[in-house]
Amino acid sequence: MNMIMNIRSKNIFSGYQKKWTYDPVSFLIIFLFFVNGVWSASQISKTYDEDTHLEFGLSLLNGNAERPWESVMPISAWNALPKFISAALPNGSVRDILEMHIAARIMSLLFSCGVAYLVFHFSRSLYGLIPAFFSLLLFVFDPNILSHSQLVTTDIYATGALLLTAFSTWRYAQNRNWSNRVLFASSLGFSLVTKFTAMSYIPLFFLILILHDWQRMRNGDRRSGENLRTFHDYVILASLTVVMSVIVLNVAYRFHRSFVPFGEYAFRSEVFDGFQKELPLLNKVPMPVPYAHLQGFDWILAFENSGEGHGYHYFLGELRSGEGFPGYFVVAFLLKEPISSQIIIGLAVILYLLRQDRRSRFWKHEMFLFIPVAFYTIYFNFFYNSQIGIRYYLIIFPLLHIFAGSLFVDWAFLPKRAKLAGALAVGYLVVSTLSYFPYYLPYFNEIIWNRNNAYKYLADSNLDWGQGRDALQKYLIDNPDVSYPTRFVRSGTFVIGANDLVGIKDPAVYAWLRENFEPIDNVAYSYLVFEVTSDSKRELCLNTSYCAGK
Repeated sequence: MNMIMNIRSKNIFSGYQKKWTYDPVSFLIIFLFFVNGVWSASQISKTYDEDTHLEFGLSLLNGNAERPWESVMPISAWNALPKFISAALPNGSVRDILEMHIAARIMSLLFSCGVAYLVFHFSRSLYGLIPAFFSLLLFVFDPNILSHSQLVTTDIYATGALLLTAFSTWRYAQNRNWSNRVLFASSLGFSLVTKFTAMSYIPLFFLILILHDWQRMRNGDRRSGENLRTFHDYVILASLTVVMSVIVLNVAYRFHRSFVPFGEYAFRSEVFDGFQKELPLLNKVPMPVPYAHLQGFDWILAFENSGEGHGYHYFLGELRSGEGFPGYFVVAFLLKEPISSQIIIGLAVILYLLRQDRRSRFWKHEMFLFIPVAFYTIYFNFFYNSQIGIRYYLIIFPLLHIFAGSLFVDWAFLPKRAKLAGALAVGYLVVSTLSYFPYYLPYFNEIIWNRNNAYKYLADSNLDWGQGRDALQKYLIDNPDVSYPTRFVRSGTFVIGANDLVGIKDPAVYAWLRENFEPIDNVAYSYLVFEVTSDSKRELCLNTSYCAGK
């Protein structure tokens, strides 16, 4: 028995694998992920934001960094690269392909394939080969990951940036050489061009390093001069991060109006406007970052505070203006993350809490996964008002997938029933996810068994982001008797987008339909089909005030 436990302990505490290892099975899984993504992306319509992101990316490549909208980021230049290259090519099939929207989407997928491999490598470094395969499968068959990996938006880039930063922080904590310092600083610099949320990565991961070192020294690493050496390391690391961040931002924005004095900015948010008024000396300081970056961050703060442009927030059938719903993203996760994934993650947490040999690893390994998950869970659920889709919460998903792999650390010692249960869970995950093909964005797990009813729980980019518009047009051509409803009660067969139905923009317009009828079908899971008979219309008019004043 002791020999078996020693073998198990050796497996669990195998430690950091220094070399990146090639595994053909992982590459095959990632290739299938890519094929699935391309196939799906070729069949869905453009979402509402994609053209804006693509145009900004193309504008950057052409030397213009003027910001048209608060959420666009320089990383979109990666998506615009095929179209930019096509402009230099002669007319022909290659140019035509590069100019297609699918080419821009493929760039997101290629990036996401890199994220998938990092999930595999990080999990393998922590837990071993079999756990790494489970982590990878949870990632590549996560419909939320799939849906946003094929869009010309910034969500998957911010997700990958957080994972890269968590990995580089963990790696630096294990081995403090110069290559790991540069990787850490570069990952933080890269994060800044993906999404403004990523600005929080810098203080968060420095705090994680400080906590790691505090615990290490508390547990007995008190060599002579250790505190001074650690402080010296932080000075070097912070300086390198500042330098790398400034370089990355300026290159990404093409040095657009860098070093503009703080006082010459036209700020919208109360935060920066207050700085200008209360700190006059700061107004003379030239900002080392491009004007467009600080301007965009200011816009984000202003819109987050006011809720302007977001319409109503919708959650579990309730609409709110401005203020968000506490716990919104936790509920969204419970409804939109596959049940198999939730079970595996939950069991991994339970086993981790029950076994002391696993808990003892926290300060050396799991803290680099747990602390970001805990921080962003609290932040998004209680302090973030832009509750328009689970995509904002996507950044923690790869960390959860990696930790979920820890459930299978003892794979060689698990009973056959446990192994079979793991395989069946992954099989169920695959079937559940692929059942939504090619429309992964409106995925809801089997808690919402009737897919026509998903709108009763969540809407906005959780369900209807314009990705099904082509399917809707085809449906209307094939069903000429179907039309859009109006704000006035009438009979007929109607089709309506989930966001319009629940009243994201105007709650009153379709209240008569929403509150009195149930959908009989859907189109691409995001458009609902209703049938209003003459008798039901008559009854509605007799018993309600919807028809009054018509």
